[in-house]
Amino acid sequence: MDDNTGTRLTVYVDGPYAGSRKFGEQTQLFADLARLGRDRGVDVQVLTPGDLSAGRAHVHTGTGWSLAACADLGVVLRRSGVFRRQPALAARELVALRRQGLLHTLPLQSGHKWKVYTWLRQHERLKPHLPRTWLCARIEDVIALLSRQSDLYIKPLNGSQGQGIHHVRRREGRIEIWPATGGDPVFANMASELARVWPGTWLPSVAQETIALARMGDRPFDLRWLICDARHPRIVARVARVGRPHAVTTNIHTGSEPCTAQSALTDAFGARAASDLVQQLDDVALEVARLAYERFGSYAEVGVDLAVDEEGAVYFIELNPTPGRKMLRRLDLGLHRLSLEALLEYAIQVQQRRGG
Repeated sequence: MDDNTGTRLTVYVDGPYAGSRKFGEQTQLFADLARLGRDRGVDVQVLTPGDLSAGRAHVHTGTGWSLAACADLGVVLRRSGVFRRQPALAARELVALRRQGLLHTLPLQSGHKWKVYTWLRQHERLKPHLPRTWLCARIEDVIALLSRQSDLYIKPLNGSQGQGIHHVRRREGRIEIWPATGGDPVFANMASELARVWPGTWLPSVAQETIALARMGDRPFDLRWLICDARHPRIVARVARVGRPHAVTTNIHTGSEPCTAQSALTDAFGARAASDLVQQLDDVALEVARLAYERFGSYAEVGVDLAVDEEGAVYFIELNPTPGRKMLRRLDLGLHRLSLEALLEYAIQVQQRRGG
């Protein structure tokens, strides 16, 4: 075992929930992290809203979870984007953790699609890699945009896992609205009828020009780069998310399948072009990671969502402050383990910088 005595990694997440999935779909991930932490001499504990105030934490015993006194927090990672249980308390506790300099996850505003777009378009190196994006605060904005654009993706300002995303097309005078989560489309005969069929919860949103994604056979794919350690960023994983032939999104939670980015790009463009594209994608992803560090400070990891279109143009899509591991677990258990070890190594490095 490595001698990292006193190093602690704390995870802050929504919950707890009844039953064996105490922390939802991340329960197994945290158990894996705790087991690997023991091998590295890093204590892993989990906090849910209210635990910080109560001075308690959830620890994995090797066979299950139990409550224990919460001592030193070490490095704290927020692992939920939305808190459904005690959201106000979660917000207060997370603010307190950030003010103390303990929270090493990008803030929620880093996932705000319009703020990120307006920030990154100020940087000349990234402007060519940003799809055209518009803010739609009112239904009138959507109507006006559809008079000029015939193919758009409408996305919530904040969101993940494909929730709230719709593919909107204007074809032969009719508007088609296809939900990312599946199901039948909604139709409007003319743009002005959108006010009748458009749910109020969709606004405000961003509208993004549709990218003709590169394909493996007839299946479109986009890409997720997992980058760890903001100060010394390194790419831990390069994953392609391969959608169904007519899917609205390529998110794993909406039915896509993971494969290595290299294999997807090779299938679409050939081996030589694929290697060039991986280098371009690396450059864009690392530049975004660097700028995020300059703007927000240290963070343990970030998911950078990217795309390549049918012509081989590279695009940045969005930042994910709390990247999931489902695709890595399905793709390669060794890569999944490596991504968790990167979090433990980050906690060790921070502890050493603090003089621990």
